[in-house]
Amino acid sequence: MSGELSVTDRLQFKLSFPKFGFAETFDFNSGLHVLYGESGSGKSAFVNQILGRDKDYENFELSISSCPEEMQKVFQNPDTQIVSSTLEGELAFSLECRSADQEYISAELTKIKEDLFFKSAAHRHPATLSGGEKEMLNVLTACSVRPQLVLIDDGLSFLNTDKKKEVVQYIQDRIDDLNCIVLWFTSDCNDLHFGVTQWELTLQALKPWTGEIKPLLRVEHKTGSTMSITCQNLSFNYDGAADLFDDFNLHIDSFRALGITGANGSGKTTIAKLLLAIEQPESGSIKLCKNSSKANIAYLEQFPEKMVGVDSLDVFVQRLLAAGKLDKHKINHAINNLKNCQLEWEQIKEKTALDLPWSTLRLALTIWLLNSEYDLLILDEPTFGLGREQVLTLTRHLQLYVKNKYLLIISHDTEFIYTFCDRVFDMDQNTVLTGTEKITSNE
Repeated sequence: MSGELSVTDRLQFKLSFPKFGFAETFDFNSGLHVLYGESGSGKSAFVNQILGRDKDYENFELSISSCPEEMQKVFQNPDTQIVSSTLEGELAFSLECRSADQEYISAELTKIKEDLFFKSAAHRHPATLSGGEKEMLNVLTACSVRPQLVLIDDGLSFLNTDKKKEVVQYIQDRIDDLNCIVLWFTSDCNDLHFGVTQWELTLQALKPWTGEIKPLLRVEHKTGSTMSITCQNLSFNYDGAADLFDDFNLHIDSFRALGITGANGSGKTTIAKLLLAIEQPESGSIKLCKNSSKANIAYLEQFPEKMVGVDSLDVFVQRLLAAGKLDKHKINHAINNLKNCQLEWEQIKEKTALDLPWSTLRLALTIWLLNSEYDLLILDEPTFGLGREQVLTLTRHLQLYVKNKYLLIISHDTEFIYTFCDRVFDMDQNTVLTGTEKITSNE
């Protein structure tokens, strides 16, 4: 498509923050536009107001004067977007909602399968995909219906660097093909360089990005750890997926904070599920020991709403108390930790997972578990949805925790992993590293 833009080929709106005297008109044309904001800055509310929802959001007012008709949203929580029980069904769903022409659907489905970013059987259940694989699937299905406007609500935050580049290139190709507009709202300031325009959303304004990215500094941990992880002849596979672990062996000891990183779908989260017997190995064993005895473990998974279910955060804390995992004398300390993270306990304690932003829920649960009585915490994607300042604050709390206890951190965020952890298992290279030095090969 070329020539002058029609009314439906542009997004134009007036944005005002009445409390701060800010009011400006914004005009977005074809291209990838990246809007960065810390958790809690209103990114999800912004997306939903463009879609005609969340009109009662208190902090800002958005009045749209021009907007494309065909819009697609890529959700922050990838599970929210997925509706089918098979991978092929999910790829076909959006097409089937728009056409009854089976010949057309079949032809388009063939094209979409060719663009799929990972190899997997058509009958595989999407629930067994990694967080990053779900995000890639959702981008593909959102673009499959040839939208004029795509709104990405922190929907690429599970992707590692290489896959993110691949997905962004796919998005750019769709922009070139469709002349569409893509607004990518992100909590990762490192994503800004992908945009043809770069913006920062704060609680006071939306302005062009002019800031600097604060580096994460290397964290030093005390020595003398007695924690170890051992995999012996471990084999495991999900139905419809390539083999994740085939007679796999690994031994890592003397760590305070062990990081596990690797490509999306490489099995990072599966290691945690095998350690906790959520999944069972087909053969072999995996164990986590402290002083040669089984370690007392808590796990905060990458989809934190599963940890609280329909209950409020306060009910979750009461369960910790009842189980003897939280000392009542530490409650005030935890509440102060939350305040340090800009979270007021009285304002969030009666809220459920459905009432809270994902990043707020994840951060609140992390703080309560850091104040609980476990030998080791497994944190799966702990920096997801957090802005740079929030990552720096979280790092300080984790650093205090590992003075006496232990962490196993699963993350695609290699900058965070390599600056915080004293041991890193790189699943792509099958190596164990300390800092930037390789100390062991597990081949």
